[in-house]
Amino acid sequence: MIGLVGGSTTLARCGRQCCLAAQGPRHLTKQQQQQQQRQARPRQRPCRSVNDVAATAVAAEGAAGAEQPPSADDSLADETLDYVQHCQETYGCPGLIDFSEGHNGLPKATLQHPAGPSCEVYLHGAAVTSWRHADGREMLHLRESNTFDGSNPITGGIQIAWPQYGVGALPTHGFLQHLHWSVVDSSWRERGEEEEEDEDEEDELQQYDLDSQDDQLQADQSADSYIDWRPQLSLYASTDSDWEQKWPHKFEALYSITLQQPDPDEQSDVDVAREAAEQFQPWMKRRREEERRDAEAAAAAASASAAAATSAAKQPAANAAAAAMAAAADDPDPQPATPSVLSCLLQIHNCDETPFTFTTGLRTHLVTRDIPSHPKFVKVLGLRGKFILDYTRSALKPGLTVLDEHYVTFGDMVSQNRLFVDCDDEGEVLFCPGNPAHFNIGNAEGFKDIAIVHPAGIVPREARRFVEIDSARAVRKVTLQPGETWVGEMVLSAHDRYWDLPAWEAEDTSLVPLPDQTAELLQPNRTGGELTSEQLGAI
Repeated sequence: MIGLVGGSTTLARCGRQCCLAAQGPRHLTKQQQQQQQRQARPRQRPCRSVNDVAATAVAAEGAAGAEQPPSADDSLADETLDYVQHCQETYGCPGLIDFSEGHNGLPKATLQHPAGPSCEVYLHGAAVTSWRHADGREMLHLRESNTFDGSNPITGGIQIAWPQYGVGALPTHGFLQHLHWSVVDSSWRERGEEEEEDEDEEDELQQYDLDSQDDQLQADQSADSYIDWRPQLSLYASTDSDWEQKWPHKFEALYSITLQQPDPDEQSDVDVAREAAEQFQPWMKRRREEERRDAEAAAAAASASAAAATSAAKQPAANAAAAAMAAAADDPDPQPATPSVLSCLLQIHNCDETPFTFTTGLRTHLVTRDIPSHPKFVKVLGLRGKFILDYTRSALKPGLTVLDEHYVTFGDMVSQNRLFVDCDDEGEVLFCPGNPAHFNIGNAEGFKDIAIVHPAGIVPREARRFVEIDSARAVRKVTLQPGETWVGEMVLSAHDRYWDLPAWEAEDTSLVPLPDQTAELLQPNRTGGELTSEQLGAI
């Protein structure tokens, strides 16, 4: 039988603080009442981002509660299937968040963004095993040695290292990657939740004149035109009896994976001033009046259409997401691929009576072009001047150096295991996989270091196609007092274009990668003279 866990608790994050508090009767604010009303709508739970004031339900051992995933010792396939069905019914949203059986029947979740990107997360080890771009390109590398046996860690993709990053008294990179995690929450966004709450507060505080109402209508239309669905999955793990002797501390871990798009660019002060000046122009007022009438007519038509379709709309979130994906696929003039953003947020809570110390990291294995064939183009930018602890020759006695070059490169196919210290400032760390694209690796919170690992001397053939870049907290250890919670977030952004050229690359374009040569690009230029606009655009 699948075990039950309970004793419901809440891992709540307010601003930049997290705490573990038992749920119980309490007086709700108006904002919390509105939150519950939105959650009460079937299959339409709004997304709760990591910066929102929200509570994420978790389970502790004891009374009845949420089901745990089957352990590696469960021999009956129907138990795994029952758990997958339970997750799909409780936390799934078809087309956005789906649960299924993966390799060797291990439970996994698939997050699908209507804009095209997707990712897969196995509950064993909370391993992110796939992250695909909108065009289907895989961006994460899985190691060839994986067995998916439910016992050994799933290597590659994005792995959690805790409570030990690297080698030490515990197995390399700790034991969270060995545990079976439980699904405790999922969320998605149908419309910017922040905008809805702001509107409610503003309506209560003041009345608007006609011009202000027109401005608000325009802002609402702009907000409706930008909908980032942000499917999110939260997994939970706690103290495991198999590891109590090696790690005699009680803890709880919450891991949230969010697939999203970049936030829209904020307006500059010049644009704000220009729009303010336009409010006093008579012709702009006439235009706003016309737009207001058109919007009212469109709203009336939409309301009538919605009323007619209410009885048939059983799964509005899934239907709307599918419609958004279909519209993007049928677009006769598609725009360049929107950058895909993957946010991985790890929360560790000390529920013991004594403090404990740990190091941690999120180990990301990124797919590259064949490195020996593109030695100048597979590179990391943004670490120049950083102190380096070099563990390549000795895992216990690192050397100390400083990076003097612009790039970290891998073309010589020599093993690397280097930890770059204090990489949580405003500077960007960028990675080019060898083609005209790049990744932005961001230590958003908690993580302080960047590790670069390339096992060319251990798996030379496999190392031709991937590089490991980790967000870590390894140099300055974390000491967590009883009742405290540590939060670490890594944000990866995948851009389908090369980064903005620095001065030295603008002078030497041989450092800039070219796109793969397609059949169209290999066609001779029969018109004579310069290349066509299509050929130039491809470069």
